[in-house]
Parts: sequence; C-alpha cells; structure tokens
Amino acid sequence: MPLDLSALPSPVLDVEEIWSRKMSRRAKVIKELVQTEKDYLTDLELCIREVVQPLRVLQVVDVDRLFTNMETVCEVSAALLNRLHVAMSDPDPEAVVIGEVFIQAKAALEDVYKIYCYHHDDANMSLKAYEKEEQIKQHFTICILALKKIYDQEGKPNLLDMGSLLIKPVQRIMKYPLLLGELWQATPEDHIDYLPLQEALTAAKIINVNINEFRRRKDIVMKYKRLENDEGTLRGKLNKINIHSLRKKGDRFAGYLKILTGVEPQVRDEVFDKEEKLFRSLEKAVRQLAKNVNCYVQYTQEMVPVAVQNVKDMENIITDPSKADTNGSSHKNGKDPYKYFKERMEELVLLPLTSLQGMFTAPQKLIQKRYDKLLDYCCRLERSSSFASSSSTTVSSTASPASDAPPGPAKRDYEAINALLVDELQRFNMAAYTILTNCVLCLVALLRGLMVCALVGAPAVHQLPPPLSNMVEVQNSIMDELNNLTFVKDNAQKLMERKVSFERQRDKKTVVQEVQHQTEEQRAWLLAEYPPNRLYQLKRKCNGCQEQDLSLLEGELVALLEDTDPLGSSSRWLVHNGGDKGYVYSTFLKQYNPLRDSQRANQKAKEQQQPPVITYEDFDDLSLFVSPSSSSMRSLSLNTTDSSSTLSGLQGELENAEEPEESVDDDTQQYYAVYAFHARCEQELSLQEYQHVRILQFCDLGGNKQWWLAEANGQKGYVPANYLGRMSYA
Repeated sequence: MPLDLSALPSPVLDVEEIWSRKMSRRAKVIKELVQTEKDYLTDLELCIREVVQPLRVLQVVDVDRLFTNMETVCEVSAALLNRLHVAMSDPDPEAVVIGEVFIQAKAALEDVYKIYCYHHDDANMSLKAYEKEEQIKQHFTICILALKKIYDQEGKPNLLDMGSLLIKPVQRIMKYPLLLGELWQATPEDHIDYLPLQEALTAAKIINVNINEFRRRKDIVMKYKRLENDEGTLRGKLNKINIHSLRKKGDRFAGYLKILTGVEPQVRDEVFDKEEKLFRSLEKAVRQLAKNVNCYVQYTQEMVPVAVQNVKDMENIITDPSKADTNGSSHKNGKDPYKYFKERMEELVLLPLTSLQGMFTAPQKLIQKRYDKLLDYCCRLERSSSFASSSSTTVSSTASPASDAPPGPAKRDYEAINALLVDELQRFNMAAYTILTNCVLCLVALLRGLMVCALVGAPAVHQLPPPLSNMVEVQNSIMDELNNLTFVKDNAQKLMERKVSFERQRDKKTVVQEVQHQTEEQRAWLLAEYPPNRLYQLKRKCNGCQEQDLSLLEGELVALLEDTDPLGSSSRWLVHNGGDKGYVYSTFLKQYNPLRDSQRANQKAKEQQQPPVITYEDFDDLSLFVSPSSSSMRSLSLNTTDSSSTLSGLQGELENAEEPEESVDDDTQQYYAVYAFHARCEQELSLQEYQHVRILQFCDLGGNKQWWLAEANGQKGYVPANYLGRMSYA
C-alpha cells in the first residue's frame, strides 16, 4: 500500500525539537558546572578556616609543605565562580557564553594547579609522617571533627579525613575537561558559544597535559636522584655494570668524540646555554668569595686588636708624652672590636655563602645527566635515520617496526630534563645572584663599621689636622735648626764622618732579623722523615725578603715539599727546616750529600782541637780594641801570607754587632762604644767614644733588641745596640 505522507512529521519540527532538547541539556550542564564550582569553593574555604589556619597558629606542622598553595587555589576558584555568575546574568539564556570564561582563566588555572599538583606527592608523604606522631594526629582529629560538625549541620556527606581534603584540588582540575566536553556536546553547532566551548575544552585538556608533564619531569629527576644515591656505594656501582650500561657508555663516548671532532653538529639550546653559563659563573664567584672571606677572617683575627691598640698608644703619646712607654712593655688590653665583627661576618656573609655553595651540587649533577641524555637521543636519532635510509634502498616493501620507531624514551627524558633545567635554572640563578649581592653589601657594611669603631676608639687621633702640603720643606728646616745646636752639631759631624768612612769601605748593608740556628734535633728529624732525594743544603746564607720566606744559614738542611710557589713560579720552593715551613729561592740550595757532610764534620772537629790562628784580616785599627788605661798588651801572632788582603776588621765587628750571640762567656759580652752616647733619662747609660762596656742583657724588659742593658765603670743602663761594637781581641 502507498505510504501516507501526511502522517510523517515535518523536518522543521525535528530541528526545533533537537535544538530545544540540546538547550535543555545545556542548561542542566551549566547548572551542574556552577553548582559544583560553588560546592568546591565552599569546601576550600571551610578547610582553610577550620584546618589550615588553626594548624598554622599551633605551629606543630609545616602548613606550607602540607597544603602548599591552597589559599591561592581558593582565590582562583572564587574568581572563576564570579565570572560564571556574570556570564549567566544575561536575561536571554540562549546568549550565555561559558567558553570565554574558561579561556580567560586558562593562565591562572594552569599556574596555581601546576604548583599544587607538583607538590601533592610530597604533601602525602609529609601527612603519613605526621600521622605517626600521636600529638600531631590528635590536632588533625580535632580539626576534622570541627569540619564534620559543620557538614552535618548543612546536610552534606561527612566522610572526611586529611587525605580527602588534600586531593580535592587535584580532582577538580581533572573534572573541568569532562564538564566542558559534556557542555560542548550539548551546545548546538550554530550556537554562539559552540566555538568558544571547543577552544575552552582544548585549553582544559592542555592544562591537564602540562600538569602531568610537569609531574613527570619531577618523577624523572627523583628517579635519577635515587639512582645516584644507590650508585654512591661500591656495591651499587658494581650492580649497575651490565651489557646495556657498557653499550650506553660506549655510545655516549663515541657521540662525544663525533661532536668534539666536528663530524656531527652539536644540538644546542640557546636559553639553556645562557643560563648554564651564568650558573657556572655564579658557582665560581660564590666559592671564591667564601674562600676569600674565610681567609680574611683568619688573618684579621689577631691584626685588628693590635691595630686598635696601636692607635690608642699613639693617642697617649700625642696627648701626654710623659705616659709613653719607650720599652713597649705596657699595652692595655681594651675591648676587642673584632668579636662583634666576626660574629656578624659569620652570620650575614659566611653562613649564606656556605649554604648557597652546597646548593650548586644537585643542579650540576642534573646538568651532567642532561648531557648524557642528549648524547643518547642523538645516538638513537642517528641509528633510526641510518636504518631508514638503508631500508629504503631495499626492494622489499615490508619494513621492520623498529625502522619507524622514534627515539622514544631518550627523547622524552632529554626534553623533560632540559625543560626542567631551563625553567628552574632561571629562578635559581636569580635567587643566587640576589644572595651573592646581599652578601657583598653586608661585607662592605661590616668593613666600614669596623673602621668606624677603630676611629671612634681614638677621637684625638681622628681629629688631628691633615699634614701640610709642604711637609718635606718644613721638616728639613727643623732638622737644620737642630743641627745648628752646639750639643747636636759635634755629634752629628762625627756621625757624618763615620758614615762616609763606612761607605768607602763597604756598601751599605740592609739590617735583617736574627736568624735562628738549626738544632741537631731538627736536622735528625729531617734525615729520618724524608728520603735523601728530597733533602737539600744551603749553599750560602739566605735572608727572607718576602712574606712566608725563610731566613736560613749556610749549611743548614731542608726538605723539599713543593717545587713551585702559589703563583706558579719554579724559582721559589716550599721547604721544611725541621721547625718551620716557608719559601726559599732554588739558587740557594744544592742536593744533600751525606758522605760530604760527614767528611766536613770530621774536618771541623779536627780544626777545633788545634789553637786558633789570628790573621791580618781580623782587625783594622788596634786603637779601637785597646783601652787607654791598659798597661800592657797581649802579643799577637799575625799571619801575613796573604799580602793582598784588605783591612776589614771594623766592618766585621759592626756586622757581628747586629746579630749578637747571647752567651754566658764574659769574653763575648765585652763591647766598646763606636759612637758617643748621651743619656736622656735615668734608665740610659752615657758612653764616651771607644769606651769599654759589658753587656748584661741583649734586650730591654719588653723584649726590644734595639736597646741593650750595659755596664761601664760600675754604672748600669740601656744603650742603643747600633752604637756598640764587639771587642774580638783585647
């Protein structure tokens, strides 16, 4: 029978019915979206009010580690709900646009939820650790009970615990793509909100993908950290050795050689290279600054109090000369300004630098792992390309699945580590630069404060007028006036004549400090401690002229420690003389010969048994060594075999006066006055030129060796050491 066409429904009515059904479903989905967002926001607010804030007040747990940025998540959710209400306020339901709301909130949602989801695993681990402590667990129970009471009053399900509170933000961000996808399917294609919803759905999926990728990067980093900890022991390294690891190491080495020789181009990331270069520079700067500050603190530990005391002594001399201590034996121990300086230096500079220096280790290992994964990725890429090219030349159309296989895990691991380093190196470098700058500023401020304390301790010296610009002319004119005085003029003339005569006989000699003789115990210790090839002997006397140099005598034994100085010079060697360590120029040293040393010792013992022979070179003028009151003179045996020798007795005696040997023998204590000396106080002794004196002590009470305690004609007093000469023969 023919169909009754009048009974068929009109196509126009079907389209309208589909439209109405979709719009009805769309309205229900929008209502569900808004209601669930409202309930979610309420849960967050109650959790913050009843759990987070009380725990933060109690300070029994690390709230920031446990709840991360839940407050920020709550703020973003409140802003999203407010936008949804604004979008639904349109009187025409068909004109409501929801997609634009999520498009505008995409950046904020990704930023806050990425951080929360990144730290969610750490928060769960911390929660499990806290729940093992009964006291903390009781606080958690009190907060949960208060929250359940509120839920009971509102008629909501109250199956709550701390874990369910922490998982809510993670569940919510994963639910957005489902709700938006359902809303997009319920929206007609010709609706104004269809394309925005499609874009919002894509954005929500991208947010979840980025969050998962962010967490995957963390998992990769944590995996390599665990592997590094396991491989730290010998057993872990041995267990790691297998065919796969050996092949991987070989491939990496081959890839490195290809890049090094230029066979293959190196894959570069300009952003990473820039941040890595800055990272290396900061690490070097932090390490060097910490080392220099440590050295400075050690070197100034004894220098600063002495410097402050010297300023106080100068102040006493300027304000009241009668209180000046000529012997330098009375130093008042004032308050040590270095103590506060050292404490603040350690607190503000050394402690931050040391902590920051330790933080460079983990990024360095991850950077090295990134280079390893890059080599693995390049190796896999090369293999896949070579296999594809070889398979394309074959006649067979069937290809192996491995020919089309991408680099796979190597590429994903490299990209994950590289992206993580690019992101976190920027923040690390910025924070490290800020800490380093603050430490330098604190260092400058502390040094400035230390100098201010030193100046405040001596206000009289600080307030002295500045020196005159023509100070040299003023000082010379004053010296001329002093030389014109009668009691100064005669003595000054003799001093000038004596100086001219000395300069004619010899060059001016630089005064050096007294050199300590090497003891037999020190020599025996060196012979027993070091092999013969490390032992050297002094060719001639060596006077240290730089800091950390040793002053040694001819024939002394030293052991070679290093054949270079800190600056890399091979002419200065670090040696040990049995007592001290220091530097000596290599030209003063010769290889130690035990046989030659024993022969010279035997020869020296024989010479000591024979009577001494006085040569013609041992004295210059007999009038300098013979007292005018002497009635007789001891006969001298002179050896005149060397007729070309010069008279250098006075020179030798004056040189010996600079380095007196403190002996108890009376003959070695006999000296004469080279110049006349006039006492200026009761503690000093006046002497006539060529007058005989007996030295009682080669220093003053303060240990100053420039003043000697002498006795002449029954009187005792201090005499300048450079005014005296030793009487070798009388």
